[in-house]
Amino acid sequence: MSVLPSDSAVAGNTGLRRNSLNLRRLIFIGLAYFSLAPVIYLNMGFMETDSGGPVMPFLFILITIAVLPTAVSFAVMNNRRPSAGSGYTWLWESAYPGVGLWLGWMMITTYVVVAALYPAAFGTFFNALLSYFHLSATIWTGIAGGVISILVIGYLQHNNIKLSATVIAVLMVVEASFVAALALVIVVKGGALGHITGTPFNPGAAGAGFAGLSLAAIFAFLSIAGVDGIAPVAEESHTPRRLIPLATILMTLIAGGYWTLVSYGFAISVPVSTVQHYVNAGELTPVLPIAQRYIGGWAVLVPITGFTAALASFGASLYAASRLTYAVAREGFVWKYFAGLHHRFQTPWRAEVATLAVGTVALFLVTIWQGGVANAYGYMGEIFVFFVLILYIFVNFANILYHARFRRSEFNWLTNGLIPVLGIGIDAYILYKGFFATEISLPFATGSSIVWFSLAWTALGIVWTLWWRSRRKLGAISLSAEV
Repeated sequence: MSVLPSDSAVAGNTGLRRNSLNLRRLIFIGLAYFSLAPVIYLNMGFMETDSGGPVMPFLFILITIAVLPTAVSFAVMNNRRPSAGSGYTWLWESAYPGVGLWLGWMMITTYVVVAALYPAAFGTFFNALLSYFHLSATIWTGIAGGVISILVIGYLQHNNIKLSATVIAVLMVVEASFVAALALVIVVKGGALGHITGTPFNPGAAGAGFAGLSLAAIFAFLSIAGVDGIAPVAEESHTPRRLIPLATILMTLIAGGYWTLVSYGFAISVPVSTVQHYVNAGELTPVLPIAQRYIGGWAVLVPITGFTAALASFGASLYAASRLTYAVAREGFVWKYFAGLHHRFQTPWRAEVATLAVGTVALFLVTIWQGGVANAYGYMGEIFVFFVLILYIFVNFANILYHARFRRSEFNWLTNGLIPVLGIGIDAYILYKGFFATEISLPFATGSSIVWFSLAWTALGIVWTLWWRSRRKLGAISLSAEV
């Protein structure tokens, strides 16, 4: 039986700055990673048009329940083995090093893709603001907005993680408060029907049937697929074995509850046919014309809070991408240069710059290919869901394997058995139904290419892993343990 490295294995090494994040900052980072306002702003059009009904609240309840088993597995494994490598570390040690290394490839992809989402999101709101003032909004103005967000976040993340986490928290609170207030105004006014209705909680209201609900569920899952968001900052938090698991469960429940309540207001705001009209007419977010109906000129706050929301989510995503890249780089599996830390702030700024560079390239290429920043956001969002589902499936496996191999006396049939098995089943079903039964049948440019690209990249990761296996004796390597 292999032996896990102790927490003091690399105590003499200089690493990420410990004790930088308390529970409050962790929850704010996690909620920013969940993207509270962008979920409503950018996913409403996709969710309602795909489902053919005002069923966002139902979908958010369903997806929150569906992701809870995986959230529990993340909480359990963060308690057992907090690490910037999270799933990569857990699978390396509990299953087989090659499996963990391959998952490291998949996780870097996951976090770089989710970080690349938010320049496109920022560009979408930039164009929405231009349209609001009757100025020309084009692909290139959207790209310009995305580049601005990259420069802003690049400057912000170069500083102390405490400072950047505080800024993220402020931005997140501003956006979430405004969206909640707007939803409340709509509810008070009774929405399009003039009265409160239970229709948004009825799956039968989805005119597109089960297939439409399945497609809409991808975007709902894009919202709640954030239970892993704070695992990569474990080495920078206070008492990570206690705070990271607690924050993981709290932020999942808070985010799911927030979206369920807030989305109700938008679900009853206008008929689904009106939302479809907004989408077909090229509205960058249907929330903007909806807000104009209910709060008039104050609707300008939609793109403005969209800016703050995109920046907050971008910053939180960059934490995950850079810490995971750092964790793999410090073992020498990607360019060791990316394991370098800022001499003053002890942040993985080289990995951050690399992520921003990839995000810049993706902003240009995907936006031009998909014909706009909003479409680019949707396209990359679906790719992210594919990779994050793979991560979730394997972390549930890690929960089972770790306790079967190293903590057999503490194995709990519920938290280390039934719950992760349930998580594997749910995540695998969403992966199959959302991608192999739905996306694969869509046109290549907007649907099936997502599946083919994801499968090709996954296969390339296997080749990369086998190449490293031929060069290094993976079983003889003990991963760094800095917590």
